[in-house]
Amino acid sequence: MTNSLKTFGLMTLILAAMTMTGCGTDSPLSPAAPAAPQESIDTAPPAIPTGLSAAAVENLVKLSWDANVLDTDFHGFMVYRVVWGISFPMLNLPQKENLWIDDHPVNVACTYVVTALDESGNESAWSAINFLGIEDEPELRLDF
Repeated sequence: MTNSLKTFGLMTLILAAMTMTGCGTDSPLSPAAPAAPQESIDTAPPAIPTGLSAAAVENLVKLSWDANVLDTDFHGFMVYRVVWGISFPMLNLPQKENLWIDDHPVNVACTYVVTALDESGNESAWSAINFLGIEDEPELRLDF
């Protein structure tokens, strides 16, 4: 008789556990009701900008690069200037154009960097070009 009571007690505990956890046949987690597919999150960065070039024109530095034609969710480009290992963003917001003019260049060796951004905020790796400084010393400006 003791084995019968133990078996009955065990069955009661199993039924109680199934009821509490929703493992019965009417549970929304049962195989009859498949879970809704989860929306995938975009974590892939856009293509790295290609064809980056820099040229000194008078007291300006003109950067140009190839347009992004690979990414359907392309949002824009960002431009940075790296001086002595410190990266300075040159734009407040991404731009669609593949041309940027630095009208306040530094007269020291620096690196210009262009990245691409997609609609999800993913940023590509850097496309960088070293620039040794403009030939003529830039004029001193006190109006900025």
